[in-house]
This record gives sequence, C-alpha cells and structure tokens, in this order.
Amino acid sequence: MAHYHDLEHIHPPLPELGEEVTLYLETEAEEGLLLYEKDGEIHKKPMEPAKGGLRVRVPVHVSPFRYCFLLPEGFLGSHGLEKTLPRYDRFFHLLAGSLPPWWALGTVYYQIFPDRFRQGRKELAPKDGEWLLMGRPIRKKAWNEPPGPEGAWEFYGGDLWGILEALPYLEALGVETLYLTPIFQSPSSHRYDTEDYLRVDPHLGGEEALEALFQALEKRGMRLVLDGVFNHVGATHPWFQRALKDPESPERSMFTFYPDGSYATFWGVKSMPKLDYASPLTQERFVHGPRAPIRYWMRLAHGFRLDVAHSIGEGGTNRKNARWLRALARAAKEERPEAVVFGELSYDAIPTLRAHTLDGAMHYAGFAHPVMEWLSGRDVHGRPVHLDAQETWRVLWDHYQALPVQLRHSMYTLLSSHDIPRALWRLKGDVERFKLAYALLFAFPGSPAIYYGDEVGLSQPNPYARWQGDPYCRAPFPWEESAWNLEVLTLIRRLVKLKRTHPALRLGGLLPLEAGKGVLAFRRRYQGQEIWAFFAPEGARLTLPPGIDLIAEKEVAGEVETSFLLFQPV
Repeated sequence: MAHYHDLEHIHPPLPELGEEVTLYLETEAEEGLLLYEKDGEIHKKPMEPAKGGLRVRVPVHVSPFRYCFLLPEGFLGSHGLEKTLPRYDRFFHLLAGSLPPWWALGTVYYQIFPDRFRQGRKELAPKDGEWLLMGRPIRKKAWNEPPGPEGAWEFYGGDLWGILEALPYLEALGVETLYLTPIFQSPSSHRYDTEDYLRVDPHLGGEEALEALFQALEKRGMRLVLDGVFNHVGATHPWFQRALKDPESPERSMFTFYPDGSYATFWGVKSMPKLDYASPLTQERFVHGPRAPIRYWMRLAHGFRLDVAHSIGEGGTNRKNARWLRALARAAKEERPEAVVFGELSYDAIPTLRAHTLDGAMHYAGFAHPVMEWLSGRDVHGRPVHLDAQETWRVLWDHYQALPVQLRHSMYTLLSSHDIPRALWRLKGDVERFKLAYALLFAFPGSPAIYYGDEVGLSQPNPYARWQGDPYCRAPFPWEESAWNLEVLTLIRRLVKLKRTHPALRLGGLLPLEAGKGVLAFRRRYQGQEIWAFFAPEGARLTLPPGIDLIAEKEVAGEVETSFLLFQPV
C-alpha cells in the first residue's frame, strides 16, 4: 500500500502559529489517527475519510509541530512506514509563523562574485598597489588573466554597474533571483572582511549602483539577495580598531579578548575578528537597531544569505546560535515581510532548521556533497570516495525526509560556489557528466543555484593535482561568446524553463522510483501530475510508457537509451 504526504497536502501550507491546518494523507487505508507531540506527550486525533485518502484538522500550537500517522499497517512518519512509534526525529516537522515567502519556494538563483562577473565602469576599478591588505599591496589584474594563489589581493574590477548591464543576459537565461557575495566596503576582493556595513563599496559603484540594480530587477520581476557577514568583521573596521586599542572602549564588549591579548576570530584568521552576540552593543548594531545592516538594506534587497551562519553566537563560540539566527531572520522580515533569509550551513543543516531559525540553507550535506562525490569520485576536500547510484539516493532521500516540510523547497541547492571547486573542474572537464549534474540539480526539490559561469562551461586554471576551490573557482566571467560551451548553455536555459513552468518540478514532492542498478531515479509529484527523473553516468536502457522527454521536447515510448532524462508520462 502506498502512502504519500508532502507540502501539497498541508492547507494552508505556510500557517501562522495557532492557526488550524488541514493535513491530508494519500492512502488506501480507510481509517487512521494523527499523532502529534504536545508538551512532551503524544496526543491523538481521529482522521476522516476524504477523496483518495484521509484528512484531519488540527491547530499548529508550536513550531516545529511534530506529527505522524497511525494506520492499520503501522506508524507513518517522514521516513516511511514503521512497526513501532518512530523517534521524534522521524516525525514530520511542520513550521509555523516566520516562514519562507512563497516566491522563494523553487526560485532559480544565480550567484555572482561581483569583482569577477562584469565591469561596467573602468574608472571604478582599484589601481595596482592602491592600498595595502595585511601589509601587502593589492594587485589589479587584466580580465583575461587567470586567478592566482593570492585571491584576496587580486582585483579584476567587476562592479554593480556591470551586473546591471548584464540583466538582459540573465533574464534570457531565465534566472529569478540574484545572490551577490559581499558588496560592502572592504579591503579584500572577496569582501568578507567588512570595514563599513552601511556603505556599498565605491569600487563596486556605491549605493547609487545598488539602487539602480535593485530598481531594474524589480521592473523585471526579479529579486536580489545580499550576503550578510554578521559572524565577524574585518580587522580594519573602526569598531574593532577601537576595541583593540582601548580596553575601556564600549566596542570592547563586541569582541572576545583573551588574557594573552589575542582575540576570537573566524577560523583563526586574524583579519576577521569574531563578534560576540552576548554584548548588548552587538545586538543593537546587528539585530535590533534601525541601522543594523540586516534591517537597513531591506529597502534595496529582498533577502540575505548569512555567511557561516552556524558560527554566529556568544562568547567567541556559536553558543545560543539558534536564538541569534531567529533574531536576525525576524529583523529582516520586520522590515520586508516577504524577505528570505537563508544560511551557509556547510554540513548537516537539519538540527538548525528544525529549531525554526532560517528559511533554508545552502544544501551542501543533503545535495552538493553526495552528488559530486558520486559523479567525481572525490569528496569536497579531494579525498577519494566511492558512492554508487543507490547509495547516493539514500543520502539525498534521508536529508529530504528529515527537512521541515516547507523548507524542502526553499533550500539553496547547488553544485558549485565561491568556496568549493567548480563542478566542471571536479569532473575533469567531462561535459556529459556536468550536464547530468545540472539536470539532477534542476530535477531535485529545492531552489537551484547556478554559480556564475557554470552555464557557459567556466572551469578553473589550477591543475587537478592541486585540489583547491577558493581562489581558483573565482575566475572572471568570459564575455567573449567564442569561449562559451553553447551546448551547456542551451541545456541550462531549458532546465530553467522547465523548473519555472512545471509545478511538479517547482513544488512537487519527492518519491522513489526503481530503475535498476547504476541508475539514480525518482519521481516528482504535484496535484496528480508526475515527472520521472533518471540519471546514469555510464548510460542505461529504460523501458518507458508513452510520454514526453521534457528536455528534448519529444514523444518517447518503449526502450530508451540515455544518461539522463526528465520524463512526463502521458
């Protein structure tokens, strides 16, 4: 007997705390109970028959609201049917109150590293040796030069005006939301060492350029997400300089100093002193005050990605991390109710997201890492690893089931980023596997993210033996179309269109699909419509009923040989 319960079976899907919701279960069972946790006890409520299944209405009294179903066959939780009452972590988790805006569910992101994307105004570019970064002069590089080992010191001169110029290209690609890595005044090219949160870097065009970009995106129905570096500041920030020089300064409380004179940093990097959220002054300047950047910039942005969100906390640690993530997200939404706030959670995001903190996370552990390990044979650190298709599916399926139901579709799902090696480079230039990876990205639940340049086949200049992402994954975008892989570009444009136009790909639940050894396969389902997805790096022969090959836009039936396929049965 099949049972199915996902986002489409929750009405309303984004409830407020205390609001009643209808929970529907597709099932052949004729009776069942809803079991839900309240104040540490299990409460029961009978379900009533409904077309094709059972339903029940219940108030969402707490967030997360944890529940499962008791059926004649056993207990049905997020991870399937079990004979005994599942652990709470195998219940469905439903959130209430502050939730992702509807537009963010399944939105197509495009990530831009501003210095490396496009130059709009040459006069804004930093000059060679214009200032010192950690005692060494910065370097101005030509656009066609490959990035070298001193990435933070290397400037190419990309700016926000250049992004504005590129909007017709991005609109034709079909992307809906731009995510920009930091744009606020900083001494490095990556700008994760902020020295003024209220000033858009003049070398990027300043606030004038940001406002022009924001307005142009709004006119196109597109959105903008900024990078919030709120775990640490740059060592050149005036607040830290005052704290460093004067132990009696109010700013001293914003940082964690040790008896030997050292201070807490991000990853031991002295140029990035860590903020202490136990300090009322830190709370005022980053969360509660009107000039807190997460509030201040909501007039020119639709959301924030929180850098190293897992590290934010008190006393030089991530203590009370969930509290401060909730506070930051709430602050943004108080200024713009339809804002999205997601976090960089490099490994297991489930505990943080189940604590009702953020609208989602960068989906490293539950997508990027296992997919690229399967397809490349190496993990994100370059170590050999072997996953077969079925093992990869089990990882994807486990993380999907464990996520709060509404966040399954707002996860920032990716293959490449500014922090990890580019997918094409990890695949040693294998374009067919790269195309398969991107087809999987767009077929899977979540909000797919294209890292700038991936869509035209941008790779890295470092030899494969030198395993490293940053800074080699941050090469300038090649605007000469002769350098583009048009086959890849055509595919990604098609995948974007499918994601935007097929509700089953945008909001559909995830279901297993048996397709034989060596094939990773699953179904996406929404309101009775299904899309079947197949991925086989070594190729596979499938036997299919009549239907449509969505990528090729042609009818297929019977035996089909393929390495990847998005199929809609008729």
